[in-house]
Amino acid sequence: MAKKNSSNIIKFQKQIHFNVGIVICFIILIYIIFHIFTYLTKDNISIYEVTQGSIATDYDYTALAIRDETIVYSDRDGYPYYYKSNNATVGSKSIVYAIDDTGDIVNTLNAQETDITDLSNSDLSEMENTISTFMNGYSNTNFQKIYAFKTDVTDSLSELYNNQAVDNISADIAAAQAADTYHPYTAADTGLLEYYLDGLEDLTVDNYSSDNFDISTYSKTSLKTTEKITSGTPVYKLVTSDHWNLVIQIDDTLAEKLADTSSLEIQFDEDNAKTWTTCSIEEKAGNKYLVLSLDDSVDRYAEYRYINIQLLIEDQTGLKIPNTAITQKKFFTIPKSYFYEGNDSDDLGVIVKGNENAGLITPTIYYETEDYYYVDNEYLHTGDVLIKSNSNETYTVGDETATLDGVYNVNKGYAVFKIIEKLYENNDYTIIESGTDYGVSLYDRIALQGDKVKENDIIN
Repeated sequence: MAKKNSSNIIKFQKQIHFNVGIVICFIILIYIIFHIFTYLTKDNISIYEVTQGSIATDYDYTALAIRDETIVYSDRDGYPYYYKSNNATVGSKSIVYAIDDTGDIVNTLNAQETDITDLSNSDLSEMENTISTFMNGYSNTNFQKIYAFKTDVTDSLSELYNNQAVDNISADIAAAQAADTYHPYTAADTGLLEYYLDGLEDLTVDNYSSDNFDISTYSKTSLKTTEKITSGTPVYKLVTSDHWNLVIQIDDTLAEKLADTSSLEIQFDEDNAKTWTTCSIEEKAGNKYLVLSLDDSVDRYAEYRYINIQLLIEDQTGLKIPNTAITQKKFFTIPKSYFYEGNDSDDLGVIVKGNENAGLITPTIYYETEDYYYVDNEYLHTGDVLIKSNSNETYTVGDETATLDGVYNVNKGYAVFKIIEKLYENNDYTIIESGTDYGVSLYDRIALQGDKVKENDIIN
C-alpha cells in the first residue's frame, strides 16, 4: 500500500472574528467612567429660583432711661418711717415719711402686728382689682411679669399695713407731734416715688455718654432703712414728669435705615406692652444713638435704669436670595460719551484705535450710572484706546475700574452676571431691589454657589 504524501495537505490560518457588540460596550463603559469621574471631580452647581420674600429682623436693645428725677433729703437727724410704697404716685399733700427723734414711735409702729382682716373694704377692693387685672393678662411664659406683679402686690400691702399701724397708735403719734419729737413730711412735689439712688439722677439727653451704657459698672442703693439717719441724708426721690426718654446705642446701618423716621413703635420685654415714641438720631464722640421720647409708661418702669426693649420695625421685603449666591465681578468703567449706536442696530458700541476698519465693538453692558457704562473684558482689554467720534479725545480702557456685587443668572443654561442692589441682609439671606435695570427678576434661576462660577460657564 502506497504511503500518502502529507505535502498535499494545505493548512489555513484561523480567522479572527471582530465582535462589534463588545467594542460598543467597551466604548460605553469608557464614556460612563469618564462622566462619573468628571461629576466627582468638578464643582457641582446648584440652582436657586429667585422668590419674593422678607427677612424678619430682631431689633432688641437695652435702653438707658432718662427721667426728670428730684432727690429729697432729710432736714433733721432721726429714725425714718415710710408711709408710701415704692412707685407710689404722690401729691403735695401726701405724707411720704416721718422722722422720729427718739425712735420710740418708729419702734412701736414696726412692732405692730397687722392682718389682712384689719384692712378696710376699699383697701381690699383695690387689691382685688390689681389681682384681677394681672390674671386677665396672665401668661405662664412671661416670668418677668409674674415677678413684677409680686413686687407690686408686696409694696401695696406694705403701704396698707403701714397706714393701718399708724391708725392703731394715732393717739401716741399725736402726742409725739405735740412734743415735737415726731415729724411727718409731705411730698416735695407731685410725682412718682422711688426709694433708690444710682448716681444717674442728673442725666439728661444732653449730657449722657458712652460710659453710661456699661451695665457691668452699674449699681443702685436702697434708701429705705431702719437705722438712724442724719440731716442731709437722701430719703427718697421723685420722678416729676410723665415725659421721659430711652436712649440706645446703634450702628451705622440702623442709623441710616432710620434717618428719615420721626416716630417708632417699641415693645417692652418686661410685660410685652407696646407704645409709640418720637425718635431722633444723635452722634456723640463718634458713636450714634437713637433717642426715643415718651409721654406714657414712666410709672411702669421707673424702678429700672436699664430697660430691655424691641424696636418694632417692619420686616424688609423684596427679592430674597441666599448669600452664597452673591459674588463680585470687576468691570471697566467707560464714559458714555465714547459709545455710539451702530448703523444696523440699536446696540451701543465703541471704536478701538488701530482697529477702526472693524467698526463698532459692542461689549455687554452690565450696569450704568449717569456718566459711565460698566463692561467686562470679553471684548475690551486693559490698554485698549477708545476714540471719541469727531474729536481728538481718547480714553484708555482700564484707567478706571469698579467691583460690583451680583449673582450669576443661568436661565439660558450658561452663566450671565447680573448686578444686585442690596436692601438688607442677615447671616443667611439678602433682600435685593426688584425691577432694576441689568438686575435680577422674580423667578430667575441663579447659581447657588456664586464664587464657583465664571461668566459663560455651562450650567446643567
